[in-house]
Order: sequence, then C-alpha cells, then structure tokens
Amino acid sequence: MNRRTVLTSGATAAMTAGAFNPLASLLDGGGDAGLAVPAWAAVSSAGPARADGLANIAADRAMTVDSPVRIASISKLVATLGFMTLVEAGKVGLDDDVGDILGFALRHPRFPAERITPRRLLSHTSGLRDGPSYPVGFGRPLSAALTPDGAQWDGGAWFGPESEPPGDWFAYCNTGFAVLAQVIEKVSGERFDRFMTDRLFRRLALDCGYNWSGVSQAARDRAGVLYRKAPSDEGPYDPAGPWIAQLDEAVPAAPAITHARAPEAADRPLDSYEVGTNGFLFSPQGGLRTSADDLARIAGLITRGGGPILGRRTLALMTTPVWRFDPKTPNGDGYGGMIRAYGLGCQTLTGVGGDNLFDGCEGWVGHAGDAYGLTSGLWMNLKTGRSMAYAITGEARSLKANRGRSNFTRQEELLAGVLAQV
Repeated sequence: MNRRTVLTSGATAAMTAGAFNPLASLLDGGGDAGLAVPAWAAVSSAGPARADGLANIAADRAMTVDSPVRIASISKLVATLGFMTLVEAGKVGLDDDVGDILGFALRHPRFPAERITPRRLLSHTSGLRDGPSYPVGFGRPLSAALTPDGAQWDGGAWFGPESEPPGDWFAYCNTGFAVLAQVIEKVSGERFDRFMTDRLFRRLALDCGYNWSGVSQAARDRAGVLYRKAPSDEGPYDPAGPWIAQLDEAVPAAPAITHARAPEAADRPLDSYEVGTNGFLFSPQGGLRTSADDLARIAGLITRGGGPILGRRTLALMTTPVWRFDPKTPNGDGYGGMIRAYGLGCQTLTGVGGDNLFDGCEGWVGHAGDAYGLTSGLWMNLKTGRSMAYAITGEARSLKANRGRSNFTRQEELLAGVLAQV
C-alpha cells in the first residue's frame, strides 16, 4: 500500500506532528497484522488535523480530513441534535406518546400499558429491538414491522422479552432512531434528510448528508471506502490478507441517494415516498456520510453550548445521562460493556472497565460508531471545551477479537489516546 499523509494547520501542525508518530503502526500493523488499517482521519481541538493512508485503495487515492465516510452510529447523535430543535420549539415533547404522533398504535406487545416516548427512543430504553427482517425498505411503511398485522412483524421480535422492561432496561437499538426520524417527518412535514440539511448542515456549512442526500459531487469524489480483511462481518478474517471493500467503493453521482428497497418497490422512484411513513429510508441510525473535519465542527457546536442551533439548557438535557449501568441490579447490557451511561442520543464515558477509551476520559460525552469495517468516535469534554473526532476505515480482525483494554478496539484506544494528549 502506498502511504499518503495529510497534515494541516500550518505551524501548529509542524510543532505537534511528532505526537502522532505512534500512529504510524496503524498502517502497517507495527508487526501485528491485526492492528493494521487502510486509512484514518482525525481532528483534535487542541492540535492538528491529520489523515493517513488510502481512502480508496483501488484508485490509489489518499485519505483526507474532509473525506466523507459512512460514519455509523455517530449518525444518532447528529439526528438527535436535529430532533431537539423541535423539542426546543415546543413542537414535540420528550414524553409524548409516539404512537399518537405517527398515527398508528405503537405498543410493546408484552408491555401494552407502557408508552413509547421520544425520551425512551433516544436513550435506548423503549423496549424496541432490531427485528430479524431489519430494516424496513422503501416501498413499505415502518408500521410493517411494528404492528401485529404488518408484513415484517416477525412474531413481535422487534420488541424485547418480558425480562427487559421498557423504561428501565437499556438495549442498544437502531430501530428506535428510525421511529424518531419518522416522528421528525410527522412533526415538521419535511423529509428527514432535507430537515437535517435545513436545520443543521447548511447552517454549519457542512457538506454532508444521510445516505449521500445533499452531498456535493466534489465531496463524493473524496469519499472513503470501508474495508475489512473478510468478505463480511461474519468472516472469516485473514489479518495477513488483502483489504476487501465493504461499502462506498462505488459512490452514486450527485444528487443520487442510496437506500434499501422492498421487493415490491424495485421500480418506484424515490420522489414517490410519502413523508412520515418510513423513518428507515435515510438511515438515521448510521447512514450519515460526513468527514472528520465536519464532525469537528459539530463538536464545536456542542462545546460552545449549542448556539446558534440549540440553547444551553436543551443541550444539557441531551448530554445528561438518562440511564446508567447498575452492576448490582442488571439493567441492560450496554453494548457489551462499551456503554455505561447514556443520555439522549449521547453517551457519557465513565472511564470504568468497558468504556475506558483513554486515560482521563471520565465525563467526556459523544458517540462511537462501528459498521462495515469502520470504527469512529466523536468525543467532547464540556468542562474544558476539548474535543476529538476520528474515523478508521477498516478492520483486519473482527471487533470481538480486536478489543483493547476496554471494549473499544485497540486502534481506537491508540488513536484516541494520542488525540487526548495533543
């Protein structure tokens, strides 16, 4: 692999570039093939922006800090920022009954008396799960999975068991954010992707969008491909083998948008979509295409207290934990131990065990992401104003086999540890 390095920020970069020297091992593995990555990009509020490796191996194109990638679950935090503008405007309440907003009865079949609310959706305590036929594609309504007469009801498998009651039990769930996106559409009257562009991306001068919606051709031409040293998440992984593209090796030309389709909608144009019927369409749970540089701007919005997008009180509500892991009384699995405190679309690091991403991380807020070989992070210290954003675009071993001292990957621990020091 040809090695390409992009370092920005002028004299500051020159003075602090040495801090990044330990990260050289990420490209060649430093003698450990499982540590290698095809490319990474990172921005720290206290140091230079830097990218290394190849965004597209086949094209021999360098990774840059403004190369957009499918950023995975950081998409949830960003979607929450958009949703909270509606809360702040008084157009929707955190404890409203989501079924009343969506126009169909949405109830946990094993807890029919419990309301599903935005607060519970945002904090992963709603009782929802990702069903076996996940997701619901274009051409079907979201209700196809969430109502007993729906084509994708799957025997109620989109909801948790009786032993995991909503409101108390944390279960990380992508589907909850599809429901949230549909609430946004119902309340605002806008398609989710366009709402996010209008309310957030355009106002922050970001060239990003969900499922490539609104992303310029120039940004698409810089896209980062996601890789594994395996044909799929299931493996088999070969750390000594070649990088295998998983997603975005071929990016659609602007203004095309990618999305899953139901079989019956194979020939239907996207313009026929009825707003407020399927929140999965633009992948609010993980489909945001954005860069490390754009994430750094979002971090700046949050560390400044939300202005001009949100008020400080609203942002404080979002970043305050709703759920905390209780080891004495099990109340959720916390994504295998990586999550120990979670607010509204926003994680708080405790620095204990599975979420100990880097030394001194206690109290930092943000979100992690992993999918299709990518691992990513957006983390902020609201007391000091420090922040970091990073994207690593490939995994040589499975996530389970590549954990570090925490439940994050060794690559993330190495990268975040450097960013915390510069």
